[in-house]
Amino acid sequence: MKRQAGFTLLEMLAALTLMAVCSTVLLVAFGQSARSLAQAAHSDRLSHAALSVLDQEAAGRLVEGVSQGALDGIHWQLTCVRQQAHLYRLDLIVSEGPRQARFSTLKVRQ
Repeated sequence: MKRQAGFTLLEMLAALTLMAVCSTVLLVAFGQSARSLAQAAHSDRLSHAALSVLDQEAAGRLVEGVSQGALDGIHWQLTCVRQQAHLYRLDLIVSEGPRQARFSTLKVRQ
């Protein structure tokens, strides 16, 4: 009797199972990578908005109190507190949807 060369059904099932497991691992890794990139993009957007607000609001005369507004769909709240004679502490909260970031800095004014 002549023997035929090829794969058995069991070998094919094992290969398909291994391929399915590897594909699942790769899809999960790609999904996590996409979520991380989206989170970094939101973080960058909030950081750039915070820098813009701090540049705009802290450029002139600083007045103690709370001011707020919106910049390109990002809501912000700036609290200005006098620390010493010429030193002010600025605390900024920026938020867009469920994401929120806090920034603080010190400014000296004569």
